[in-house]
Amino acid sequence: MTKEARILKQINEEIADFKKPIPMDESGSWMFNQLETINQAILYTNGKYIDGDIDEDDLKLYFYNITRQAVGTTAKAIDLDTKDILLKTEPGGDYIKTWFLQRDVKYWLKKQEFGKILNRISDELPQFGSVVLKYINGKAEFVNLKNFIVEQNADCLDFSNYIIEQHLYTPMEFRRIAKELDWDKDKVNKIIEEYRKGNNQYIRVFERYGEVEDDDGNWDYKKVIFADVPSNVQDVKRDIAEVFSGEILFETLVEKSPYEEFHTNKIPGRWLGVGVPEMISENQIRINEILNQQVKSSYWNTLRLWQGRDTGAARNLLKEAENGDVLDVDEFIQPVDMQDRNLSHFISEMNIIEANAQSQTFTTDIMRGERTPAGTTLGSTQLSASQAMSFFDKMRENYALQLKSFLFNFVIPGLSDKLNTEHIIKITGEDLDKLIEMSHNKIRKDRLLSYAVKNEKIPDNNALELLTSLTENEIRKNGEYQLTVDKDYYKDIEYDIDIDITGESQSATVKAQALFAYIQAISVDPTLITDPEKKKVMRMYLEQVGINMGDLTSSVPQQQPQQLGMVTRGAGGGISAPQGMEGVEGTVTL
Repeated sequence: MTKEARILKQINEEIADFKKPIPMDESGSWMFNQLETINQAILYTNGKYIDGDIDEDDLKLYFYNITRQAVGTTAKAIDLDTKDILLKTEPGGDYIKTWFLQRDVKYWLKKQEFGKILNRISDELPQFGSVVLKYINGKAEFVNLKNFIVEQNADCLDFSNYIIEQHLYTPMEFRRIAKELDWDKDKVNKIIEEYRKGNNQYIRVFERYGEVEDDDGNWDYKKVIFADVPSNVQDVKRDIAEVFSGEILFETLVEKSPYEEFHTNKIPGRWLGVGVPEMISENQIRINEILNQQVKSSYWNTLRLWQGRDTGAARNLLKEAENGDVLDVDEFIQPVDMQDRNLSHFISEMNIIEANAQSQTFTTDIMRGERTPAGTTLGSTQLSASQAMSFFDKMRENYALQLKSFLFNFVIPGLSDKLNTEHIIKITGEDLDKLIEMSHNKIRKDRLLSYAVKNEKIPDNNALELLTSLTENEIRKNGEYQLTVDKDYYKDIEYDIDIDITGESQSATVKAQALFAYIQAISVDPTLITDPEKKKVMRMYLEQVGINMGDLTSSVPQQQPQQLGMVTRGAGGGISAPQGMEGVEGTVTL
């Protein structure tokens, strides 16, 4: 059997396995199908029925959507922004290096428009229960779960025997991507020729990660690109169909797949998380049944029927009777009672079902920003809001930890490869002041060396301080400063930093207390910020609560007025004027 035949057989077996529902309990009464669940989530969120919106009586079915607001409320509650991604120094790390890396990461997040990615994760995570990002060529891309084939009962992607992503390309896209990724040219042309023979719209490409048997019978974990021309394009566009023939365009050994997974409400026995539409699907089905029963009932309520025993009476009073006619009949003509007496029961049941859906998803009126029912006390409102927020805080924290894993597994290593080359970083705004503080000593050394070479003598302290001040003002003048970062500056940076996203490692109260204690400590013992050993202990203490000591202390020495050529006047405000400093100025000979 050829390699193409083996891959063809393997992909078909995996597609067939993926389409089969799997049992979630021992009895087999609870079955799960990933494709159907994803499709249901899409339809219910958008207010559509799985089997169409026309019933057996040829009447339209109306959709009372309780899913969309629950998904939207959850998305809003767990939303993350790029400003929430903060780097902090691990104990024993270099906080200056962390400070520079934070600026490089911030630039990468801005360049990649990562805020849009975070917003989309927040939107899709409650809808599907899972989101998959693909990191390729330094970019993060979303994976369409409808085209994502994985073992349904795998606990995570690393434990799945196969991961397959289906792509549909036009010939132009296919040729361009093949050129970019250096796929086999002869096989690419062969696939395009097959495409031209039939009435096709797309070329299908499978990107597969998993073990593959070679000609010697060995099994290796490989990335394989397999392309074919589907026989039924429309079926392929809607679903994942069987593969009939194709070509291997590319294959290579890899350590792992380029995918990072995000889950919410994970349950054992299946890979896909539980989204909000699946969680309240029974409520959505029942509330739609009640609504459409009311709609059908309203059709009868609008009819006006009459009954009587006189056979000589008109059969249709609306058409055969005129205004003012006197009906001469032997028996009274009476209206048929068509009134629906179940309306209050329908409304009551709908309210119960909707309240149950809200309680399951914690999307109560408080979380939606609506007014609470009359008579609800402030204490009860605050307690309900607190409990709901704690539920979403936990979900948001899990999302943040998975995002942290993505940054550590893909982004930071990818950035390190690029940033460990010599590159330029632009410092702007208030970061200039912090840069000057951290590089004050280096500026002094550079000015001292430059002055000594030019004038063949060492400047006095006053002159050196004035030269340093002029240099720092020159840095600030344009509002930005370009700094060269040396090669391998970020080498092994993952051991020096940690990523804090939602502040799960910080407490606002504890942080405030630590800052107040820090102020008290340096008031009693100012050497805490000058003595190396004491400063190290203080830095470790502050970093335990998420405070970077580099943001608090300055490496710039306290400058005396005479060093800047200033004449000191009376201080005023109850502070005594310095003695013996009047008229003292620094001078520089250039």
